[in-house]
Formats: sequence, structure tokens, C-alpha cells
Amino acid sequence: MDFLDEAITKLSLTPKRAEELADGLSEIQLSWRAVPESFSVRENILHLRDIDVEGYEQRIRLILSEDNPMLPDVDGRKLARERDYNKQPVQPALEDLRRSRAVSIEKLKNCSAQDLQRKAEMQGVGIIDLRRLLELWVEHDGGHIADLVELRKAIETGSGPCFVQHQAA
Repeated sequence: MDFLDEAITKLSLTPKRAEELADGLSEIQLSWRAVPESFSVRENILHLRDIDVEGYEQRIRLILSEDNPMLPDVDGRKLARERDYNKQPVQPALEDLRRSRAVSIEKLKNCSAQDLQRKAEMQGVGIIDLRRLLELWVEHDGGHIADLVELRKAIETGSGPCFVQHQAA
């Protein structure tokens, strides 16, 4: 499998994996943070959505349609604060993430090996090519999926908020 196919495969898996890791969690569990400065399950998912919609989907479009475009930075922490992620529903965010990711994946499936060399200037990073952008994106997804796995594990093993099913009295 070549680089582009591997990147597409990895990037395609993220929305489903995020949904699986959130499945069955209560609203309280979705919003629980292991430590105050970390993201909750909900915040990770909404962050992935916003970074896709406002970041990577736009970056892919620009780098494939323009010569040497400027790719703006997206401040994920700032968005999380401003949009108060822990008060937003998860399901619409997962749907938006799936939609945005599908748009980007479709564009990437039509790329050639030459397209991977297309250049852009990414704010805060410098000159990059499409290949490097995809490496950063895969790395970003991997970090958030790893965080979601750890949060899910903490919740399931009792380190996070766990709730016992009660019988009607």
C-alpha cells in the first residue's frame, strides 16, 4: 500500500472509531475530564469536527485548487472555549465529522503522486506539501483517538464517572 492509500485508509477510519468510543456513554460520562486541562470525550469529538470542517477540509480544497495557498491556523483550544463544547450534543458533531471527512477523502482519492508535492504555506508551520499535511492530519487524528481510548478505559474501569443501573423501587 502506498502512502496516499494508507493515509486515506487511516483518515477514513476516524469518524467511525470516534463514534464507537462514545457509544453508550451517558451525557455526564461524555463530558468528564480526566484532568481539568484535558478534553472530555465530547470535547475531543467536537474538536475533531471543527478541525475537519474549518481546517483540513478547507486546506485540502485550497492546496489542490490553488498555487501556493496560505493555509490558516485553526486554534482548537480557543474554539473549545468559545463554543463551550461540553454543552453541545455529540451526535450532530459526529454527523458533521463524517460528512466533512467524506468530502476530503473523495478529493484525496482523485489525487496523483504529483499532487502530494503541491506546496502551501501553513500558518504557524511554514512551507509544506500535501504529503506533509496528510502526515500532520493522520498524527492529529491518532492523538485524539488515543485520548478517546484512554478516556473510555478510565470510564469503564471506574477511574471516571461510572453509574450503576438501578432497579425500579
